[in-house]
Amino acid sequence: MSKKGKGKSDPGADGFTDRELQDTHGSERKVREGLFLPFFLFLIACAWFAWGSISLFVDANGFSLNPERQLTEAEIEAQKIRAQEMQTEILFKNSCGACHQANGAGIPGSFPPLDGSDWLDNGQRVISLTLVGMSGPVEVMGQQYNSLMPKIAETYNLKDEDIVSVVNYVRRSWSNASKEYAEVTLEDVAAARKALEERPDPAAPWTAEDVLKQYPLGAAD
Repeated sequence: MSKKGKGKSDPGADGFTDRELQDTHGSERKVREGLFLPFFLFLIACAWFAWGSISLFVDANGFSLNPERQLTEAEIEAQKIRAQEMQTEILFKNSCGACHQANGAGIPGSFPPLDGSDWLDNGQRVISLTLVGMSGPVEVMGQQYNSLMPKIAETYNLKDEDIVSVVNYVRRSWSNASKEYAEVTLEDVAAARKALEERPDPAAPWTAEDVLKQYPLGAAD
């Protein structure tokens, strides 16, 4: 007895006819083809975003994606200023940030703020405090503090140029910028050192009372 061949429409062992299998695979292929274009566009968008991010980063940090282009004098000067500002900010954070905090807010009850402090109104006072520190009670912005300020310049081996940079940074940062303090100079550092030498003990930390006798509040430089 001869066996009849299976028709293309007859179900196979898996329960699907050849026509159903062809239709299923055809649908899958169309889905894959339909996904290709959106995926390709997504890759292009990612590449464009990455390139834009790199461009912004290198421009912000003074690099150039086109090394053959010569920087203008203004761009070179801007890079120098930006690099110096970054170095001064790091110097401040390393030498003063632990107590006064990176944002100048201080630590309530422990260390007074620098942001908005009227103790900054005299540059030579700030320089002198940086040189020999201060001990004992002090009132800052209506709050009482009683902690030791170390000799920042000595502790962190600051050169006179560093002292000038840090003091100017503090006096022009945060809300202090609105007060438009004059910048201190190396001459101011020299004057502060000379004034210290006239004390009975030039290296002794200031007390709040004594430093305000030398540099009264409100007597801006």
